[in-house]
Amino acid sequence: MAGVAFGALMLYILIKRNPARAQEIMATSNEYVKYLPIDGATSAMISPILDFTSKHNFIPNHISSLDGGSSTSFNYPVLAMPDNNQLASEAKIMNSGKKSNKRSVSETKKKFVAARQNWKCGDCQDQLNAWFEVDHKIRLEYGGSNHIDNLVALCRDCHGKKTTIENL
Repeated sequence: MAGVAFGALMLYILIKRNPARAQEIMATSNEYVKYLPIDGATSAMISPILDFTSKHNFIPNHISSLDGGSSTSFNYPVLAMPDNNQLASEAKIMNSGKKSNKRSVSETKKKFVAARQNWKCGDCQDQLNAWFEVDHKIRLEYGGSNHIDNLVALCRDCHGKKTTIENL
């Protein structure tokens, strides 16, 4: 209980001292929750809080000065929000791996592929566990790439079966 109270106090202080940074942190936290392998109940509990705080405008549109006029100067940098819904990091993941022939795929890309599949195995549709594997739909040796459209998240059993069949 004390930890929750301490966390709430720290969040309050962050919002009061640096609203632009607080808004950025809340928006980023909301994006992380989307791709974390957490159960539906936890996600349903956390998402509304993060959605509210990331959509709430902590930066006032105009600030009244002492002489009664309005001033739009700020003591902190105002961050421009992207116009489109796709974040720069997500766009980077979507476009990466087109020309690569390395067999390794980053952990970020693995989690992104699994999240696109709602954390279900691409073959048996069972819930993916922590040691899921990412497989190439078209093997690299046959002209495939590490692009996310060529990747599928599989449980270890399904990946082992697929690899065995391909190598026969």
